[in-house]
Amino acid sequence: MKEIFKYIILIICFLSVMSCNKQVFRNRFNLNRAYNLYEKGKNEDDDKALLEITSTYNDIINQKVYAQDRLAAVYRVLAERSLVKQQYVYSAKYFSEALKILPNSPYLRYGLGISYVNLVESADTFEKKSNFMQRAENNITFAISKDPNNANYYAALASLKGLQQENYDEAFENIKKAVEISPDNVDYLFLLARIQYSRGNYKEAVAAYRKILNMPVENSIKQTVLNNINQIIGQQN
Repeated sequence: MKEIFKYIILIICFLSVMSCNKQVFRNRFNLNRAYNLYEKGKNEDDDKALLEITSTYNDIINQKVYAQDRLAAVYRVLAERSLVKQQYVYSAKYFSEALKILPNSPYLRYGLGISYVNLVESADTFEKKSNFMQRAENNITFAISKDPNNANYYAALASLKGLQQENYDEAFENIKKAVEISPDNVDYLFLLARIQYSRGNYKEAVAAYRKILNMPVENSIKQTVLNNINQIIGQQN
């Protein structure tokens, strides 16, 4: 059984190589054909020959674009898996590789920003922490500029500004936008309450927590919310 499986794998690999080689030869043939058409069109004033070249070159270019898109998708999956495994050096690396192909992707910029946010915790010097925070902010801000209706991006920037940089006013402006876009997101409401608490706005923090109590959440989450509300009220008494 193992021998049969091994031969099947070898056959699949062989066919894959043959397919790749066939495409390479086809591209070379088309390039030579395009060159000959160019010479004909140039020397014989043949517009039809020159127009044929455009379709030939576009076909080859489209193959390359398709291959690049697939490569970017592979790097994206690797980056996402690295994030789940908390391997933030690798997630930053793979998101960066994907961005070389798709530099304007807001999602990839957001992922890279999140990677840098998490790398702040492992930085052993103030300079490294500052560098990671700046990279995180630059990438998440870029993501927002490209996709201003994505609540996750605002929440990520709010978390960075509030929890990492202790800039609670800017953090509030960003989490407020996230909640406006997605008012029933429990995570956003938790972050809003925490930022309001850090700003000294205890009444507003309690109001954000009470919204969570009115939502269909697990009992453990409700208990956490009640504990936080009681703690805030207790501090005011």
